[in-house]
Formats: sequence, C-alpha cells, structure tokens
Amino acid sequence: MENKSIIVIGAGISGLAAVYYMKKQLPQARVTLLEASDRIGGKIKTVHRDGFVIECGPEGYMARKPTLTNLIKDIGLGDHLVHSGTGTYYIYVNHRLRKMPEGSVMGIPTRMLPMVTTGLISPLGKLRAALDLLIPRVYHDQDLSLKEFFERRLGSELITNMIEPLLSGIYNGSLSDMSLEATLPQFAAIEKKHRSLILGMKSIQPPKQAGASKKAEGRFLSLSCGLDVLTEKLASYADEIRLKTPVEHVEPGKVTLDDGTFLKADSIILATSPKQLGPLLDFPEAWNLSNDKRTTTATVAFAFKKDEVESLDGTGYVVSRKEGLHITACSFMNYKWPYTAPENYTLIRTYVGTAEDAAVVEESDEEIEKKALTDLRKVGKVGTPLFSVITRQIDNMPQYTVNHNQRVQAFEQALGKIRGVYACGAMFHGVGLPDCVDNAMHVAEEAADEMKESEKAATNL
Repeated sequence: MENKSIIVIGAGISGLAAVYYMKKQLPQARVTLLEASDRIGGKIKTVHRDGFVIECGPEGYMARKPTLTNLIKDIGLGDHLVHSGTGTYYIYVNHRLRKMPEGSVMGIPTRMLPMVTTGLISPLGKLRAALDLLIPRVYHDQDLSLKEFFERRLGSELITNMIEPLLSGIYNGSLSDMSLEATLPQFAAIEKKHRSLILGMKSIQPPKQAGASKKAEGRFLSLSCGLDVLTEKLASYADEIRLKTPVEHVEPGKVTLDDGTFLKADSIILATSPKQLGPLLDFPEAWNLSNDKRTTTATVAFAFKKDEVESLDGTGYVVSRKEGLHITACSFMNYKWPYTAPENYTLIRTYVGTAEDAAVVEESDEEIEKKALTDLRKVGKVGTPLFSVITRQIDNMPQYTVNHNQRVQAFEQALGKIRGVYACGAMFHGVGLPDCVDNAMHVAEEAADEMKESEKAATNL
C-alpha cells in the first residue's frame, strides 16, 4: 500500500476521524486532507481565554455511545476524559423557571406523581397526555413528523411546554419537519411494542439500586483540555493538510479543485457539509440531500464573576418557544464542566436562533449579545459580563426531515456504484460526535477493504 493515496475532503470531526481510521487500516498509504476554510475542526472550536475553556460548538457527547471514547483512549487522550456534572434541569414556560418532572425522559412522563404535581402543563393538558394510556398506535411503519406523532399521543400542550424545548435544543429544528424514524426511532419501537409511550418508557427505566450513591455520574463526556485538542491530535495523522483548498468536483480517482487543478487518489472520502454533496457529486440523490432543510444558529458564551449571576441548583434550562425569547436554551457551563471557568467565576452559554428566527444570527455581535443578555435577565439575575464569545453556524445544521432515512439510503445506493468514492458526516446517521465518528469508522473500513481487495486482485493477475 506504499504507493496508494487517499484524499479526505472536509476537516470536521467526520473527516478527521476518517483520516485516523484510514491510517490505522493502511499505515503505509498517503492520506491528504483538504479543507475549504482556514482551520480544522469544523463545528468543534475551543477558545481558551483568561482561564476559561469555552466550547463554541459541541461541548461533549453521550457517554453511552462508545466509539468516540474508544478513539480518544486510542490516541492517548483518555486521561482528559471527564463526566458532566448532574443537577436539576429546568424549562422556562409561562414566565417562570420550572423543574423538569422527575422520571420524565425527553419530556415523556414515566412517573405519575411528579407529572400530576408539575406546573409545566395545565390540568387539562395532563388529562390529554394521560390519554396515551388508551389510544391506539400512531406509527404504522411509515415515517411521520415528531410533531404529528407526539401530538396524537400526548396532546399539543405537552409538546409545546416540554418536548419541543428539549428536542429543539438538540436538533434546532421544527418538530413539524423532523423525522420520527431518523431522529427518535426508539420511540417508534417503544410504541410498536407497548402501544402506550408512558407505559413503554416506564417499563424500560432501570430500577433504583438500594444503597446506591446519590452522586450519579453525568450522562455526557468531554475533554478537560478542550475538544480542540482532539481535532488537532486527529489531524496529526494526515500526511498532508491543505487549508483554503475548496473542491469543485469529485469523480473516481480524481478530485478537481476550485482553481482548475486536480489531484489523483485511489480512494476519496467526502466529509463535507451536506450542501456540498450535490455540487461535488452531481447526481440526483446527492442533490436531494444538498437541498434538504438546514438551520442557522449561534452560541453566545458569557464570562461573569460568580456573584454577578443568580445561583441555580441545576445545570441549565431550555425555553418554550411560546415565550417569544431569542434564546432557546442556557447552560451553566461551570456546573456541568467545572474546568470551564476559574474559581469564583461563572461561564454561561446561550443558544440563539431557530428555524423560524434565523435572521437574528446574521445581526452584529453587539446586537446578538444585547438580545441574549436581555433574555437572560428576563429569566434570572444576570449582571455585566466580563466578555462574550459569539459563534455562528450558518445554514449548516442538518435537519432530518420526514423520510430522511429513505433519502440517505437512496444516496448510499447511488454512491455505491461509483468506485472508490465514499461519504460520511452528520447528514447521514446521526448529528452527535459519536455518531459522526462511528460513521467515519465504518466508511474508512469499507474504503480500506476495497483498496486491499483491489491490490490483492492486481497481484493475482
């Protein structure tokens, strides 16, 4: 494999993981990483300032998904792994912060008493949600939107006040667009087996352990040194990195750059943003994914002295959209991740912009900061920040709209007919960091296996 060459297009987490796994499979092959922007990391960006560790993109990942954890340990960063802190989570609704009812999962109640006593929804809304125990199945092996699925099962008030704020914080999309099969297939499976979501969710909750420690580990993991250390380490496995190198077209064995020059490769892996799939590959199934819905969002991180912020016995809150605020969520980062702020200081990260309120993200830094602070002060006491860090994600947050899985399957079948060209990324099989890494690993294994088979066949001639 010494004379074999591989090109990876896109230096986000998917492309970087693809570089690592290709070198792991084929250490003698030459791997070149092409990136259109002037930096590696994609959505991962860490700012280190005045003792603060500020994640501008993803702040961590779900601990129950092992691929990324295994990768981190493999490249020697395991000592930096830390679990998130735990604490009460809130929803801001009806002009008040209200605790998430105990036992609720993604807004689905699994315990009756906390649901009955919560102020998050009205008595009528609670009665409507309880009808889930009686109504027939909604999902019949045909994709539908999350809004339709949850509304038919649990009613509109529970959706507006609990489920939508929680899910929009993850996907930043509209529930009326989002695919049940692609985003939350586990709920379709639970309904299929148990009919009632409430009964089904209750049946799969682990029993409380007698004598178990009250201090549970958080469900998320991150790196105390900052996630940018992960991207830098992965990038070091590339034999060559070319920044500011946009690609115009991809075909078997050949990558054409924007300046008209081209590079040859035995294997090409696309790990670009979804909007580039159509222009680069130019077949209908690729254009379908490029034309699918994407959203725009921004994060605003504020550094405060600790006494400038009203303390909250929790890690943050999400905001119901009916409140009319620009912020959709707020995380008290140093409660979740103590290493993110020096002692006696607080780091707050807010999320601004929705599918319906994307224009705010394109305003000036000063205007975004002003709107975010105004909203924070409507919810609780917040003083004057020491500084802020604003990060925009423009038109590149993929939305898994209804029938997303079918479009991805059609794309992968069409791409499979193009020898030596592969694709991975958040557009396909999950937007979380572990999902992207897992997808990149499988694609790299497929590409490496095909290269090995080709060389074996050539030597047998």
